[in-house]
Formats: sequence, structure tokens, C-alpha cells
Amino acid sequence: MQKYKVIIFGCGVMGRKTAQALLDKTSFEIVGAVDIDPELFGKDLGEILDSPKSLGILIEKNPDDLLSSVEADAVVLTTTSHLESVAPQIIQCMEAGLNVVSTCEELSFPWKRHPELIQNLDNLAKDHGVTVVGTGINPGFLMDMLPLVLTAPCLNVKSVKVTRMMNSAKRRVPFQAKVGTGMTQDEFREKIENKIITGHVGLLESINMIAAGLGWELDDAVELPPEPVIGEKEIKTALGEVRPGDVIGLTSVAFGKKDGEEVIALKFCANAAVEEEYDEIIIEGEPDLHQKIMGGVHGDIGTVAVTINTIPRTIEAPPGVIVMKDLPPPNAVL
Repeated sequence: MQKYKVIIFGCGVMGRKTAQALLDKTSFEIVGAVDIDPELFGKDLGEILDSPKSLGILIEKNPDDLLSSVEADAVVLTTTSHLESVAPQIIQCMEAGLNVVSTCEELSFPWKRHPELIQNLDNLAKDHGVTVVGTGINPGFLMDMLPLVLTAPCLNVKSVKVTRMMNSAKRRVPFQAKVGTGMTQDEFREKIENKIITGHVGLLESINMIAAGLGWELDDAVELPPEPVIGEKEIKTALGEVRPGDVIGLTSVAFGKKDGEEVIALKFCANAAVEEEYDEIIIEGEPDLHQKIMGGVHGDIGTVAVTINTIPRTIEAPPGVIVMKDLPPPNAVL
């Protein structure tokens, strides 16, 4: 059986979860790890995972030294949500001749938000004969790739509506903080305005991917400012007890218009009081389709799985920056 050799670039929460999952599979081999945190330098990667054990893979601090000295097929890059910040790391990987699969949300469909930057990265990827893909559970699958796949039995599509409803209290602590858990309403609005917290990143990328997949030229794609969800009773979370009247999460909404009509609508709601979790896709067309995933897909598990399962597709794809709609749909890998 072919083993894909993988480097972990970023050993934070998602990097560790990805590494743990890769170790539990037979199709992959971790051959290196790198992180910017000085406290991790020189530590064995296996010792910081959920099931600690020595792997003989020391976490490096210098990406260039590692990337140029280790034989690998791909890098899993899990460092930041924003393309401008992650671009130098992608360039380091490409210059070392390595394919990249990243959880950077803005990389999932970067052509609208960062056209010049992504064109440069695309050219560089082709020059080095490597492929770069941004993916994850959302953006990357649930609110863009999956709706597009579900349009396959439609003769025509008039609109696409996707709702993701999740209980944020079940997610990792950084995510709970990211959605404003425990803040006062004033603190929430101030931190959103100053971009100290951003809420969910990637709704516009998902809208633009759906539109591109359907061949739609949108008049406009708009993401509204995140709105706080206010707790009505005291709730215990991993960040402490949240008092009534304080923030327990947020709701983000984005939409795309074509010929003056709203044809794509995305709603992302994550708060600590959600009782019914689900992911819902409603397609108006011929025929109409309605899919509801009861219980929803766990964000962390889903992100790790989609990322790992996209590695073979990335390695097999032609060089360049590729988005998920242009890859064969991934499937679970052993």
C-alpha cells in the first residue's frame, strides 16, 4: 500500500488533532513537524498529542531547514485563517517542491478576496510543479462543496440556501473564544469592530465557490457583521460560567445576488445554547432538494477528516492553486 509522507506545519490544536488522526491511519506517514512556538522547539511531536508516545519526530523551528531536508509528498498547514499571513509559509513549502493542503479559510476560494496575491502563488506553484489546496469542513465542504455536489441531479438551480447550526460549547476552547463566549455585549461589538475577534471566516469564500461552480456571475456577495447571541440563563462553558445577558456565541449571515435576486444565502450559527444541531442545504430548482444532516458534523473532526482525505487528491491534481470544486470529491482514506 502506498504511504503518503506528510509534514505537519503548525502544531497548535488543529495541527495536533491532524497529526493524531494521521498516526491512526495506514495510508500516511508523518516525516516532520514545525512550529513557531519556542516552547515546542525540540519536543517530540508524539509527546504533545492526545495519546502521547515517542515518535522520534522533533518539532523544528526553522521551516526552510526541515522542508529542504525531509523527503515528503505534502505539507498539512494549519497556522492561520488569513491568506496574507500564511502566504510566506506556503511559498516556503512550494520552493521546497512540496504540495500543500491548508486549513486557511481564505485559501478555500481566494480569487475574489486576494486576486493579485493568489495569482502570484498560482504562478509559483506551477513553476515548482506543486499543488496548493485550502480546505476544511467549512469552508471547503459543508457550505460549498457539498451543496455543489447536491446540484448534480438538478436540471436547473434557482437558489442555494445553507444553514449550519452548532453548539459551540462542544468545540475547543479557542473556537468558543472566537465566537465571543462570555463577553458582554459591548465587549463583543468592540472586539468585532476592531477585528480582535472575527467570528467565522470563510462565508464569502463559500458563496464565491458555489457561484463559480454553477457558472453564476453575481451582482454582489455580502457578509453582514456577526451578531451576538445573548444568553437567557446561566450557562457553564469551558471558558467559565456565562451570565444571563452576556454573549454565548454568534450568528453570521452572507448572501449573493444575481440579477437583483438573492440566489445564495448562508447562515452560520454557533452558540452554547443550541439544542438541535444540524447542517441543512435547501436547493430550489428542478427538482427542489432538501438535505438535513441531523446532529450536524462535528467541526474539529470534520476539518481534520476533510483535510486528510484531500491529501491524495491534492498530490494527484495538476500544479497550481486548486479549489475544492475543481477536485474529485474526497472520500475517507484508510
